[in-house]
Order: sequence, then C-alpha cells, then structure tokens
Amino acid sequence: MSNPLRRRHFLYGTGVAMLLPQLESLTADDSALGGLVSPPKRFLGLYVGHGFAVTMKEDHPARDWSWYPRVVDGQMKFGKSMAAIQPLVDQVSVFHGLEHPQVVSTNGHSSADSFLNGSNPEGSVISPSIDQVAAMVHGKQTRFPSLVLGNEGGLGASGSSLTLSYNRSGRAIPSNNNLTDIYNRLFNSDPSIIRREKALYARNSALVDRVLSSAKSLQRRVSANDNRKIDSYLDSVRSVEKNIERMQRWSDTPKPEVNADDLSLKATVNEPALFIQTMYDLIYLAFQTDSTRFVTYMLQSMIDGPWNDMPRNALGLPVGHHRLAHAAAGTAARAMENLGTYDRFQAELLAKFLRRMADTAEGSGSMLDNTIVFYGTSNSKTHVNRDYPLMVAGGRNLGIRQGMFHDMTTSGVPLTNLYLSFLRQLDVPAESFSDSTGIMSEILA
Repeated sequence: MSNPLRRRHFLYGTGVAMLLPQLESLTADDSALGGLVSPPKRFLGLYVGHGFAVTMKEDHPARDWSWYPRVVDGQMKFGKSMAAIQPLVDQVSVFHGLEHPQVVSTNGHSSADSFLNGSNPEGSVISPSIDQVAAMVHGKQTRFPSLVLGNEGGLGASGSSLTLSYNRSGRAIPSNNNLTDIYNRLFNSDPSIIRREKALYARNSALVDRVLSSAKSLQRRVSANDNRKIDSYLDSVRSVEKNIERMQRWSDTPKPEVNADDLSLKATVNEPALFIQTMYDLIYLAFQTDSTRFVTYMLQSMIDGPWNDMPRNALGLPVGHHRLAHAAAGTAARAMENLGTYDRFQAELLAKFLRRMADTAEGSGSMLDNTIVFYGTSNSKTHVNRDYPLMVAGGRNLGIRQGMFHDMTTSGVPLTNLYLSFLRQLDVPAESFSDSTGIMSEILA
C-alpha cells in the first residue's frame, strides 16, 4: 500500500462503529483517505460553581490575580491565576458580559442547574442541555451518546445540581464520579464485566416493559388530562428503553483497548489533582477511541461537601471554596489571591489536558481543533448570576475563531446564542436553543 491509512479506523454499518485491531499497514496519518473520513466533531462542557476571582478594574489591588486577561497590543495576557493558559492563547477565547436572562433573578445557589440549558430552574419548562441536544442528533454513531461526569456525582436536588446535563424532557441526568466504573464501562472487556453489563441491560429492559405495561393499564382508567401527563412521563421512559436497546446491540461489539497503566482509578478527593487529571485522561481516551463525542464534567458544584472543603483540606487555603468565593467578592487583595490560587489549580490541570489534545494529530489538525471545550462558571461574584466568566478552547476546524477577548456587556444577547452557534458548528440543524435570539457571529471564522 503506497499511501498510509490512520491506525485508528472504524468500519460503519447498521448504526454501529467497529474499531479495527491494530494493523501494521495502518498508521496515524489520515492523508490517504483523501478527506473521505472526517474527524468527529465534539463538545466538552466544564463548570466550576461559586465564581472565579474576577475583576476588570485596573486599579483593583489584586488585578494580577484576576481570572480575566488583560488585552495588550490586541493579544490576551493572562494573570497569575490563568498563566498556564498563556501558551495556548491562540487556541482560546474569553467572554465577559454573557448570562442567562431567565436566571439573573433566581437564587444564586441554583444557577448551576441552568448553566448548559439557559432555563430558569424554578420554571415549568426546562430545556435540554446543549450536550444532550447534540447527542440526540449524533449520539447514535458512538457506543455512548454522551458522558455525564462530576466530581461529586449524582443528581443533587433542584436548585443545587450535581450535574450539568438535562435530557429532552428537562430532567437531570446523574453524573458519574466513580473512576473505576467509568473506565470499565468505556474500555474493560473482561468477560465477567461484560456478563454483568448484559445482565443489567436485560433487567432494566424487563423493568421498562413492566412500567410501560402498567402505564397503559392506568391510562384506560384516568381522565384525558391525566393521560397527557402520563404521555409526558412515558416519553422519558421510551427514551430510556431506546438507550437500553442500543446498549444491548453494542454489548457484542468489542470495547476499544487502551493503555491504563497511567490511570489512577483509585484517586479520591484527598488527592484532587490526581482525581481530576484521571477524569481528564478518561475523557481524552473516550474522545480518542470515538467512544463518545459529547461530555459534561462538573468540577465544582454549589453545595457543601468534601469537594467544597477540598481547597482547605488539600490545597492549604484558609476556608472551603464557597467561603473563598464570598470573601473575594469585595476588594481585599488577600481574598482575591486565595480564590485566585484555587483558580490556578484548576487552570493548570485544564491547560495540561488542552495541551495533550493539541498535541494529538487528527485529520488536518489536532484533537483540540475538532473539539469545542467550554469552561466557566455561572456567577461573576458569589450568588450574582450575571457576567459569567467564560472561556472557549479549540474548535478551529469547526469554524470557531480563537485568540479573542469578547466584551459582550453591551450586546444584549443571551448566552444561549453562543450555544446555538456551537450546535450549528457541530452540525446540529437547530433553529433555536432555549431562549436564543440568533447565532453569535463574533466567534465564527
């Protein structure tokens, strides 16, 4: 064969992608494909609750610790808390002044619920999150339509979410924080694990069948109005049923093999850097093997618990993250430095992950070029649901223009315009998203 093919190649058919084994005639180069096989387009949403150390005021005594960069001669210059991102400055953009209008006046603790959907968490209609909208269109192409991850794991409660993802019915999807479980689901083909997975799918399928049968029986005995409520509930059940069916089909497809030697699957909150790095490693491997294309990862929620106490217990800061953010809402330089130190901890781990993606050749660019990475928080100050500090990395092969600081404070556009723009670049034919009013052309190349 005169022209090399990429080593990681898939055969597509009947909705299933089968990963080829390593063949000596295949290499990591895609050029011989003549552009016929395009790299997948991906989205990763990352979130930190309670806000960052932010100020745009040059006379603030801790301006050097602000999460926001300065713009010098047209280029962003990051301060102490985000210095790790500086080598990637041409591959990121920062936004100031965007928010969700439906959330501005809601409880400041509840804005995590709306971060990726734009809906008032106390409202009667909750939109699906951007990752799930994309997964509804493209998720069938991969073993997992999406991955929903979080350091704390679970659902939380309405107004104090532990997840960023909401399904088509606006119901929260629990996040997974069990590193071993995530690895096993993605990559472990041990026969005993496969048998347990198949048994679980069978049990869940039988359970769904009983629920549907019971609901149909109930519908014959209730009013028309109650039937409409039941129909809404059954839509969610049928979505679960379809997901079980597709996982049963995938259960006979070998999982991709990866090198797990460097994965610290036993890491805990007492080793936060190791835990978060391992989670990023699993996301990277999931993208590299095309196991999924849409991921959300909640790095810090807005509730008390071990991860809220982590800055004090593991990083040596004076208080937990919530209190760090409260103190930094004023003008005290030391308080800003403390919160900025936590922001630096997160930024260094994120930068390492982004560099790894940027160094991974893929198609005519890199894995990062084919992935939109969205990082931010929903508070400009603790409990203030305005002017979200936001950063977008990657996506250059998806038409995202990078290396820009966008001050949107006078634009009057909702944050969901940015999300609609993401969806369009991910080849999702959406006319609107939540309360969007149009696309955000400023981000497009």
